[in-house]
Formats: sequence, structure tokens, C-alpha cells
Amino acid sequence: MNGFHRRSFICSGAAAAVALPAASILKGAPAYASQPANSRLVADQVQREQVWAFFRSFYSDKDNVDVSGFLTHFVQSSQDEYQDAVLNLTLSGYDEIASTFTSALNAVGAKLGKGQFSKIFRATGDMRYGAIAEYVDLKNTFYGTNGITIQTVFDLDGGLIARDTDYWDSRQLGESDIVGPADTTDVAVPLGAVHPGGVPRSGPPPVPPGNVQLTTGVTGRPSASDEMIAFAKEFHDALSHGSVHEIAEFFSEDALYVNPLIHQGPVLYDNFDQGIQIGGLSLIVDLLGATVAALPDCRRSSLVHIVGGPAGGGFEWKAGGIYAKTGIDRTGLVGCTALDLFQGRIQRMSVKFDTFQMTTTQYDDIRIALADAGVVDQ
Repeated sequence: MNGFHRRSFICSGAAAAVALPAASILKGAPAYASQPANSRLVADQVQREQVWAFFRSFYSDKDNVDVSGFLTHFVQSSQDEYQDAVLNLTLSGYDEIASTFTSALNAVGAKLGKGQFSKIFRATGDMRYGAIAEYVDLKNTFYGTNGITIQTVFDLDGGLIARDTDYWDSRQLGESDIVGPADTTDVAVPLGAVHPGGVPRSGPPPVPPGNVQLTTGVTGRPSASDEMIAFAKEFHDALSHGSVHEIAEFFSEDALYVNPLIHQGPVLYDNFDQGIQIGGLSLIVDLLGATVAALPDCRRSSLVHIVGGPAGGGFEWKAGGIYAKTGIDRTGLVGCTALDLFQGRIQRMSVKFDTFQMTTTQYDDIRIALADAGVVDQ
């Protein structure tokens, strides 16, 4: 359902008569549930627009290499954290974040010019707590062959960024950017191959850090509302232990589902989530029926961190079970899931993690199962 339809619905007199579903963000939140339905819808829409305005400004400043404007979106605190879950990179404190991004943005700007860097296309959450944004760093910014679609989890403090963690799929890149050679002299900010020699990157325990709990961020402030915490826990419990039927109850009929494992074919798939998404509840049910036991964010996964409010947000997770010996520190893949919510149902769900950290067998088995089930075309 697009923004026009949402806005039309909010403004209609029918809004107050809508019965909310059982699998709802209102569960365990009596204060929120006591509000009239149309008041809830208006409040949620206000948050959607505030979140979009903030992150559109943030990524516009990045895209235009406006370093000072970009940095004004951060809390200027020694507690600030920037992390990359794929590269296992951590920047601690505002000063280190400011120094690193100043150098990186200026390097990109000198090579490519303004407007050639970073394009946001989605944001969901609540400015009072936290959010998840999705954007593309274009070709020849950090990697040369394609660019990458990144999903970033934000903890907010007073409407500013206190912590942000990037999740992305290195398999979206070309072969040279993924496994080598490590000669990156033709890109603005040389990073080398993500997984040199084709061996999944390894390192110390990955993000999030130990002081990020389910309900609070690095500053100790809540990163999610009571409604989102209740919804995320209930939904993740269904993913981790429930049946396909139980999971399906959380989605709207016209829901959109995004996951890098939907991609068929070799590395180097398109940006802006083309080729890694499906639409409609019936197709989502088919996908889950074919793969729920093998998806990293489902069976025996653990919930790590929650952000957002009644209109949306999401959570970070860690895979277990058959994935217990994968990931950067070989104790489980890490990833994040963005959720757009409307009337207590998932309208859009986007899962992001580095599929290269899976074994070849794990990766191929899921894609074959999707093709056999008719979810995707081979």
C-alpha cells in the first residue's frame, strides 16, 4: 500500500471503525490502544514523515559531500558508535566518527564530485527512539564494480544519531571486490577485497557491542517503544519457533518481502533491491514454506536489539542452529530486519546480511528450494 493510499485512509471517516488484528503492535500497550483509531493512524503518519525528513536530510548531505551538515545529525558524545557488521569496523566516539567520515567524504567528493555518492530510498522507525534506513552507495565510491545497498540500524537520542550499524551483502559486488585482488587504486576510498582469497572474513566478536540490549541503546535511552518491543519479540518468536501459519499472521495481504537470498544467478546483482523481493502474502507463504527451516533469521536465531515505534523500525538478530559456526567470529551470522507497519501488520519486511558468510551448500540449498517452489525463476 503506497503513501497516497495510507494518507487517504487516515483522512477517511472509516478509520475509526477498523478492527485491529490479533498479531498487533497494540498487544501489551494499553495506553496506545486506548487512543481512537484515527488518532493512532495520524500519530503514526507523523512519525513516518519525520523519519523520512531526517534521513533524507542526512543522506542528502552525504551525497552532496556537505561534511559539516552530515555531522550535525550526530549526537556529539563520546558514547557515539558507528559500526559495519560486514567489515567488522567500529568507530567509537563523535571525534573518531567525525574524523573518519570527513576524510572519506572528502576523498569521494574529490574523485566523483557532488551528487555521486549515496542515495536513500527507504526509512522506517520513530524519531523518539530509533530507525532503520536503506540506501545505496554508488559505483566507485567504496567499491568499483557496482555499489552496494546498505541497511543501517540507528539508535536516536534527542532526535540525533547515537549509534548506527551498517548491514549489507558483499555478494552484491563483483568478483574482484569480493575476493580480490586487493588492488583498489581505482576507487575513491581503498578498502581492498571484502573476503580476500574467497575465505569469509573473520575477526573478533561482531556488532552489536555487549552494552546494546533489547530495549536500550548505547546511551542507555530506549531505542524502541513498548509497542515495537512487544511486536518484535512476538514476531521473532514466531520466526524462531513457530509455524509458517503463525508467521504469516503478522503480514498484510499486500506485503512486500525483501531478502538477498531471493537473488538467482551469479554475484553482482542490482541496487535498489531489484531481483531480491517478492510481493503478496501468498508468495511470502510459499517462500516460508520452502525455506523457513533454513533461513538464518528464522529457526534458532536470537533477537539482539530492537529499534523504532508503532509505525515501524525493526531489529537485529544472530543466527544459530546450522549457522552456529558461520559469521565473522564463527559463532553465528548477524543481520537486521527492517519493518514497515500499518495497523499492526507488516506492510514491508527487508532482511539484510552478508550471504557470503554462509557455506556454499547453505546458500545454494535455499535458492534451489525457492526455485523448486516456484517462488523465483531460475
